[in-house]
Amino acid sequence: MGGVAITGVGVVTPLGDTPDEVLRRIKAGETAARRPTGFDPAPFSCPSCAEIPDFRPERHVPEPKAVRLMSRDTLLAVAAAGLAIRDAGVTVGETYPGEGVALYGATGMAGLPLAEVAPLVTHAASDGRFDPQRFGAVTLKRVRPVLSFKILSNMPICFVSIFAGLQGPNAVYNPWEGQGAHAIIAGARAVARGRAACALVGGCDVKTHELAFVALEQHGVFRPWREQGAGAVPGEGAAFLVLEDEQRARARGAPLYARLADWRTATAPSGHSPAATYENVMAPLASPAPGVLISAADGESARAEAEAQALAACGVRPATRIAPKRHVGDLFAAAAALQVTLAAAIARSSPAGARVLANALGFGSEQAAFLLEAV
Repeated sequence: MGGVAITGVGVVTPLGDTPDEVLRRIKAGETAARRPTGFDPAPFSCPSCAEIPDFRPERHVPEPKAVRLMSRDTLLAVAAAGLAIRDAGVTVGETYPGEGVALYGATGMAGLPLAEVAPLVTHAASDGRFDPQRFGAVTLKRVRPVLSFKILSNMPICFVSIFAGLQGPNAVYNPWEGQGAHAIIAGARAVARGRAACALVGGCDVKTHELAFVALEQHGVFRPWREQGAGAVPGEGAAFLVLEDEQRARARGAPLYARLADWRTATAPSGHSPAATYENVMAPLASPAPGVLISAADGESARAEAEAQALAACGVRPATRIAPKRHVGDLFAAAAALQVTLAAAIARSSPAGARVLANALGFGSEQAAFLLEAV
């Protein structure tokens, strides 16, 4: 597949809010992993997370009064999406009409910290058990109506659409990295098939609070921490990309990061070898061999070994490997967008024709990888 160019990127991560800054700090060996600041991690197998230290929403949200309606993942999404649109030099309504810009975004689940949902539990409990009648008669009357704006998983993408004025084709994907990858693919297909003149794609996630840790523990994400004392570090952040038809982008003088040359996806059956899944996804993208790999390694030894086995089977020995998850933290629903964003930044500074492989494999059954070419 060809003809789809990345013309703008926007990131908000624990290691910075530009791809170049994030890459610089990764190459310097920095890590955002720290003990959580908002809760005690002792009950959980994972002792750390990767938080954004100084995020200021007022710098990114056009309407200050709306901030109280927005969860942290929504705020991060609006910030990263705005950065991507500005970076592409797109003015919605002038460069493209609002109905001509598609929006495909990925979000996580359990997006609110415990303090915000505790009233739901407290007022709905009777003798230590959930009481649905009490929930309807008592709890709903004591919960602020604005909570619904924060708790629904589609709200981050909804607010991005509102603030950016996007009215084209759209969809929301969740909750894992594979679904985030499908958001990027949906946007690329919309542009390639002429369903949209431009597409904003990406994701957001916040996995740095108690309820997120509960969910990750229940899904087995922290099992490597229990068994090996190391594993994925949950993070928070957002990443978005602007995709355009390459010829149209060149005609308007848009900045070109890279061509989104190809991608592959797979659904890994239960019990299927991770290395075999990795190989199935990456092998079609490996010839000629890419010079740079954005690795899926996240601190879990089995994942790194599976990736290494798959690369060896494909005959790929990239000169440079970068593992964002080991430094930035795992952004889950936003991880694929961050992988591709960093790949685009690397491609932009590479000679024409250079190839960068973004291995966006992660938790969940859906897996994907992307091939970018420098233009």
